[in-house]
Amino acid sequence: MTIAFGSKHRLADLLMGHATARLHRARPEWADAMANERAFLSADDERLRWSAGCAVASYRAPHTFDWAVYPAALFACVMVVIAYQWSADEGLGTLTVIALTGLLLGMLRPERNLISSVAIGLVVSAVNGFETISGIRPAYEIRAHDLMHDAKWLLFIAPALIACVIGDCVGRKLRSVRAA
Repeated sequence: MTIAFGSKHRLADLLMGHATARLHRARPEWADAMANERAFLSADDERLRWSAGCAVASYRAPHTFDWAVYPAALFACVMVVIAYQWSADEGLGTLTVIALTGLLLGMLRPERNLISSVAIGLVVSAVNGFETISGIRPAYEIRAHDLMHDAKWLLFIAPALIACVIGDCVGRKLRSVRAA
């Protein structure tokens, strides 16, 4: 494949711009070093190869996908609580699942305790509300609910918040032990 003269230079600039933008927040010293090194390359082919390598490295650098871990974990935890709530109608079992998911999310991202606890605490009420509004109920559910019954399950936000705060404390302890 041949690339027209000048377009290699533009492609190299685009790749390097992408790599340094990705790395700038997490590893600014790496981004600066990559850009400085590229400045010493004279041939367009060398610059293009270097820039492509930098773009690949920007995806392999530590902490470059940290932004995606929490949303994926939050989604997974909410789905676990939904699946449990739909399959079983045990208050203590549901509370245990909420506590475990809250603990995990609190350890993972302590600064988002409120978001985590509200998201997983709302699930039970939302599932029950879905049953009430749609009329679709799991096999174990023998009677229909009303919206007031569903609203009382909003109280599960409190234990979810407590679990997230405990997870935050455990996570901080683990990080301090690992750093020492």
